[in-house]
Amino acid sequence: MSCPRCDAPTVAFAIPDDLRIHLPDDRPGAALCTRCLAVTPLDDPPAGDPSFERVSDAFPVNDEAGVAFACLLALLDSLVLYRAEIDALAAYAETRGTDVLRTLERLAADDGVAPFFDLDRRAQQLEQLI
Repeated sequence: MSCPRCDAPTVAFAIPDDLRIHLPDDRPGAALCTRCLAVTPLDDPPAGDPSFERVSDAFPVNDEAGVAFACLLALLDSLVLYRAEIDALAAYAETRGTDVLRTLERLAADDGVAPFFDLDRRAQQLEQLI
């Protein structure tokens, strides 16, 4: 599947129920764009482990943390609207060994991605929220 926003390749992944409750769309999966970081809900996600290393070396290596971080990226465009959900997803990723703010900084510094939103600004705003 390619990204509907920029036509770049995506990484598809299943979303566990305990993370899905924090998302506005209840579909069982999503696809993360390897270029613009847009997240698109999916009805039929793959069963295997996601290949988040295709997005960036900055992405969490732990699959559970990677899925939580990808879900967090889906909500970063609307920090105020999804404040509690973002906080829950960040806590989930952090309990699985990922420093969310540091990961956002590393992702923003990666020349291989071109987020459709201002990642540096969102990271600064997120730091104030969590």
